[in-house]
Amino acid sequence: MRRIATVTALALLLAGPARAAGETPFETVKGWEIERTAPGTKGPVCLMSKSYKDPDDDDAVNALIFALAGDQALLSFVYEHWTWDKDEKLRVPFVLDKKVVIAKSAWTGDGQSLTALLPDTIVPNLLAAKIMVLKLDGADADFKLAGFPEAYESLRRCDSAPARAPVAAAPSPVAPVPAAAAPMAAAAASVAFAGSAPSPSDSAHVAKAMTFPGDGDVPPQTVFARTTPKILLALAVRAVKTGDSLTTAWIAEKADGAPANYTIATTSIPLGASPTVSSSLSKPDAGWPPGLYRVDVSHNDGPVEYSQRFTVQP
Repeated sequence: MRRIATVTALALLLAGPARAAGETPFETVKGWEIERTAPGTKGPVCLMSKSYKDPDDDDAVNALIFALAGDQALLSFVYEHWTWDKDEKLRVPFVLDKKVVIAKSAWTGDGQSLTALLPDTIVPNLLAAKIMVLKLDGADADFKLAGFPEAYESLRRCDSAPARAPVAAAPSPVAPVPAAAAPMAAAAASVAFAGSAPSPSDSAHVAKAMTFPGDGDVPPQTVFARTTPKILLALAVRAVKTGDSLTTAWIAEKADGAPANYTIATTSIPLGASPTVSSSLSKPDAGWPPGLYRVDVSHNDGPVEYSQRFTVQP
């Protein structure tokens, strides 16, 4: 079912010649499969998908495919018992956790699937939600979004990695660890990195990276509240020597009230004997503007070799 859904979703998105067969597995995260699309495919570089059987609906199969294409987000929702006409059009309320976020979202039907191209500004809402619902005539269609934030981070890593990036195993669960700034930052990162996500595949000097909500005994995360006092980036470094430095550029990729890819702050981190370092950014007086953010990391003023992304929810 998932493979059929993937082909349907991409076929609707990618105009022109038929896409090449054979996506390449990238990661499996929280039940979501992240894949790189076949070489030569137009449109999304990577996609994420999940399917499950609903025990409350006679084990009917539900599946969701998500991908980013420029400033749009592709969603393809598959339900085993649908029988949509090919290219059937409908406009329905798009609901996240009982809140209507798009009153008349446009979807295209084809057999068991409905597919939509939505503005990527919907992403923070998806990351914060537990369930997605389409208000169809006579019935609601819902999909449980458990694990979506973690899968989205994997999707962004897949999108930014070159085609030669190796297949990575699923991240291991990470236990809560200290993540304080200043003296405690290195110790916190050392503990957390022991069971963290796979190493950035193409960074020569960043072995692992995670973001934390400020100081204290907290787990790493990639989705933050507007009121988070401080966001801290912890980095495990490799192949560096005393006298080297890392530069971290905190960037609002697409946040309310800020130009696209706006650089908020840039920090230079001197490197020494410690294998872990950190960089942090404090909350603006009015709170973090909701949206998508990233921290670009470069070594010795060289080109950006790794980007850590996070989201501030509305």
